[in-house]
Amino acid sequence: MAPFRDRLAHPLLGTFIKSASYQMVEILALSGLDCAILDAEHAPFSPGDLDRMILAARAGGLPALVRVAGLDPAPIAACLDMGAAGIVVPHVRTPDEARAAVEAAKYAGRRGFSPSPRAGGYGTRGADAYLAAADGETSVWCQIEDAEALDRLDEIAAVPGVNCLFVGRADLSLSLGASGTGDPRVGEAVKAVGVACRRAGTAAGLFIPGTAEIAARAAEGYSAFICGSDQSWLLDKARTTVRAFAEATGPT
Repeated sequence: MAPFRDRLAHPLLGTFIKSASYQMVEILALSGLDCAILDAEHAPFSPGDLDRMILAARAGGLPALVRVAGLDPAPIAACLDMGAAGIVVPHVRTPDEARAAVEAAKYAGRRGFSPSPRAGGYGTRGADAYLAAADGETSVWCQIEDAEALDRLDEIAAVPGVNCLFVGRADLSLSLGASGTGDPRVGEAVKAVGVACRRAGTAAGLFIPGTAEIAARAAEGYSAFICGSDQSWLLDKARTTVRAFAEATGPT
């Protein structure tokens, strides 16, 4: 099977997982999603939670990336040792920060080498074979969510080893002093990321609350769409069912 990062050349759909539940990962692996992002930036995941969730993802054939809290190399290496398909690094503002993300994720950078964790098949892949393959298998996404990054998009997108620029419109709107994610300034920033990624041959990714804008964003060069989260999908389904029940039973 081709490494997950090679799939970025084609449209893919994923979601965030914010519940510390390996069962949730197993269930979503049955859905046909192309990937999931375990949100270790905003969800209360322990290392044990991540280990079990990544194990469940691998067992179900669902590539799991981890959105880490920052550029600390230790948790980045730990997630990749557990077998994550890649990392999503928030608030990448400069090409130097993008390079730091790549260095933390790659053995050719600063990542400490060991073939003994899950990613190395507990030693069964062979040290030399694993070392030769690992950096090529690891996907690095840099999240664009700061006004400062918009002036250096071409440089960030061109950093070797960066596979995707992933736009977070909520924080970006705050950084821009915008009125919300629908503000025209945010829309122009989203278009600018798509243009920079096309120039650099890097994938462009976007968080979307629903599927309505996928066609329009695909036309702007976006290929990676992360739609909602396990929590938002569960809540939406529950609310839909409650409304249907109320309509079926009438006023009480």
